[in-house]
Formats: sequence, structure tokens, C-alpha cells
Amino acid sequence: MKKHVALIVGLVLHGLLGVAYAHAVAGMRVFPGTLTFADPGVTDEFDLGFAHSALAGTPGNPAPYGSTTSWAWSKTITQQLAISVASGYQTVNQSGAPSGFGNLNLGLDYGLVKNGHYETLVTAALNESLGDTGAAGVGSTYSVFQPTLLFGQGLGVLPRSLRDLRPLAISGMIAANIPSSALVDKSVNWGLSVQYSLPYLQTYVRDVGLKAPFNNIVPLVEFPMQTFTSGPYAGQTLGTINPGFVWIGRYGQIGLEATLPINHASGHGLGVILGIGWYLDDIFPHNLGTPLFLNRAHYL
Repeated sequence: MKKHVALIVGLVLHGLLGVAYAHAVAGMRVFPGTLTFADPGVTDEFDLGFAHSALAGTPGNPAPYGSTTSWAWSKTITQQLAISVASGYQTVNQSGAPSGFGNLNLGLDYGLVKNGHYETLVTAALNESLGDTGAAGVGSTYSVFQPTLLFGQGLGVLPRSLRDLRPLAISGMIAANIPSSALVDKSVNWGLSVQYSLPYLQTYVRDVGLKAPFNNIVPLVEFPMQTFTSGPYAGQTLGTINPGFVWIGRYGQIGLEATLPINHASGHGLGVILGIGWYLDDIFPHNLGTPLFLNRAHYL
């Protein structure tokens, strides 16, 4: 068993190692893929996620503890437009609780702003979780439509007197959850990440002598939240605080985060998330990772 685990880890690292590049880029700023919500880039990417933490719940029904394996594939149609498909398998650590695949999720992303000088990215997305496409008791019988806005903002334009803060960046998202059933409460998903890029520090601010693999690490904290906007729990928020890091390689990234519930309704105990992403536009730059239609357009 240990040999098999070591082999898998070795293959993953072999596929990711190299000089740090990525595709969610604005000027000199690289925005790594966050583990609890999408990054603000329009990308060709395949992601795997492994989580052992509190699962989705409501204020009146605290989140149970369990494990989730998720996957997502994003494919560019043009340089500003991409489609995506995602799903996951859930196991609940509770006697008699159902396990199985969740609903299938489809998405459409469109890049609105890409400003290299100010290190700004803004992307609009339309996502939908398709009802009755998951296992009974795991996937819902209703669909959920999610108009979404994603953004990233670097601080590289700060003056020289504040140069050590230039590696800082934030990224975030806000999405309205609109269920197809009138019996289901509406809510808003929102998230924020605060990042400090060591590759940016070493390359564009000052060389502090970091060597591999530490020179490719981006420490960050994520704040994924859900606030109910209708029903008996309107105004109440569920969520976690997730400190961790993302290591960026030539062809992908590996991220690791702890999850700390913000209240009892959000779950209990310490959780962990592992995320692995492959940059298909860097791995297959002449075929699978290329937009279907190359319009050579620049964002606003």
C-alpha cells in the first residue's frame, strides 16, 4: 500500500515540477487556483479535490462530518470564454447515512477584465447544478442556477516604501443560489482569499534567498461562506476559515488547507482539503489546451 501511495505522489509531482508558470495571470501577477471556489481566470484546467471535513448543512441542520472527492474540467472556447463540467463523490461518517455522487454541475465563464498594469482580473460565470443527476440522498432533486462574479486583485502598484506588501493579493467570488423549487430557501455563496506570493516576492520585489520548493509557495487564507437570503434562517451565515498554501509548478499546482468552522451550524472539528490542478494549456499548448477559436482578443 505504501509503495502504491509513493508511486502516485511521484507521478503527480513529476507532472507538476518545473519553473513556476500559470494561466490565471494579470501582468506579473499569478493567481493560484483556490481550493474552495474558482480562480478568476478563463482557463483550460483539470482539478481534483480531496476533503475530509464538515459537509454542507443548514442552520437548523448542522453539517455532518465526511469525505468528498471532487473533479472539475474547464475548456476554453475562445480566450475569453470557457465551459466547465464538475461533480464529486461524498461519504458521510455517520451510521446509515447515504454515500454516492452529487449532482452534475455545468458552467460557462466569460472574462470581463484583464488589466496587467493594475494586476486585475474579473470574470462572470453562469453555473447550474442539475437536479436528479446524483445519487439518492446525496444529490438534490432540484436544480440550482448560479450567476457568479469572480475577481482577483494584486497589490503590485504599491509604492517602493511598501514594496514588501506588493506580493499580497486578494481573490474572491459572489454567487446567487437560485433553486428550481420554490420550497427551497435561497442563499448567496461568497468567498475571499488573501494571498502572499513568494514567487512574486523573489522575482519582482527582492531576492530573499528562498530555494525550491519554498520559492514556489503562495501562503493564503480562504473564507468560503454561504448566507441565507430567504426562509426561516434568512440572514444567517455558514462557512469556514481555511489557512494553507498553494505550491505552483510549471504544469500545475498542489494546495493544502485546514478548515475551521465559523459556528456550530457550519460543523465541528478540524478538517483538511487537498487540491491538485493540472494546467492543460501548458501541458498541451498546441491541441487540448488551446481555445477552439483563437480570436486573439484582449480583455478590457
